[in-house]
Amino acid sequence: MTKEQHSAPVLCKNSANSLLQQSIDSLFKKKKSGAALHISIDNFSMLISSQGGVFADELMTDIEEILTAGYKNIDSICRTSRDQISLVIANVNEEECREIARTMHHMIQNYGCTQSIVPIHVISTIGVALFGENADDVLNNAYVALSDAKQTFQHVVLYGNRKRHEVESKNQLILASYLQNALISNRLHLAFQPIVERKTGETSWYECLLRIEDNKGQLSSAGPFIPIAEKMGFIDVIDTFVLSSVIDELTRNPKVKFALNLSNSTIQNGEWLNMAVKLIENAGVASRLTLEITETVEQRDTKKVIRFVSTMQALGCSIALDDFGAGFTSLAQLKHLPVDVIKIDGSYVRDIVYNAESRLFVKTLLDFSRNFGLKTIAEFVENAEIANLLTEMGVDYMQGNYFSPATSKRAWVDETNSKA
Repeated sequence: MTKEQHSAPVLCKNSANSLLQQSIDSLFKKKKSGAALHISIDNFSMLISSQGGVFADELMTDIEEILTAGYKNIDSICRTSRDQISLVIANVNEEECREIARTMHHMIQNYGCTQSIVPIHVISTIGVALFGENADDVLNNAYVALSDAKQTFQHVVLYGNRKRHEVESKNQLILASYLQNALISNRLHLAFQPIVERKTGETSWYECLLRIEDNKGQLSSAGPFIPIAEKMGFIDVIDTFVLSSVIDELTRNPKVKFALNLSNSTIQNGEWLNMAVKLIENAGVASRLTLEITETVEQRDTKKVIRFVSTMQALGCSIALDDFGAGFTSLAQLKHLPVDVIKIDGSYVRDIVYNAESRLFVKTLLDFSRNFGLKTIAEFVENAEIANLLTEMGVDYMQGNYFSPATSKRAWVDETNSKA
């Protein structure tokens, strides 16, 4: 390649984004194709803790040099933050760029085996954005792609349709703001759905479900907002509100029992756990409280989950595993997660009457649960036919609209004291 086609890459130390943008602008004016890549070293803090800051910084310099030597069409490369390297590549199409990014990921991943004299492993995530209609958005688009890669646990993500990202981001911000405003303005409320004992047909306890009151005073499920709260980082605030509200109900009504669902990100938060322990201990309501943890999100730190379960059980709370069958937990893994109750995912219950596979799954789960001394709840019981079949199969408890939809009415409170 001639000097006119490609000049030596710029190793940026100051004003990194500015120099990268200059590189993009220059290539764009020459009507050349290209892409920007943001490379994050995700375990950089671990490298500092284990090997020291000097070693970690030298590693970043090594990676810059390895990438520069390996790809002659790098137009500029910069360390844009303590744990991030960014670069601009010229004269590449989409497929070539994907392959380059994957190869770079593998090069970084293999750094500990090929370049380092100490035993280390380097974890990287890469966001990629091709040149589009203008040069101004390329770096921002690569940053969005990097964020998407981290959230979806992918090594490499190429920025997609700009309009789709724009609409999704705006909608998520609107929903997050709506939920936060509802919390601030006291428009979050609890609804209660009974959990019925199979043998007696009596209500054993109630699951507390979160509802949002709109401007007209109508209540709707907060379920669609929960993933947004998790993504935006304030789900622990919502879970604190729900826990505090449930404890207040338990304190005012000493004979009733409740269950509530907690986010997996919340239960892995040690600070939140300490706060929750104090609230429950001070109120003295642990024996009447079941905490549901969902199975649909992969547990990334099993030790923290086990610590949460063990701590709450030591207080006297029961632990239920919600949505079992919909996510990542296997029957074998339940041996290491000492829950008390399993809630069978509704997708197996809704069609259990006419779907042989669903019946087989439920039967297998019930047999397993009995052998391990676990109680079972079938959720989404919508009609008598389903309830009768589950009763014959020996499920311990049932929950669903056949018995009662979730309602804000406190059925356990005498009508004369309904405002208590």
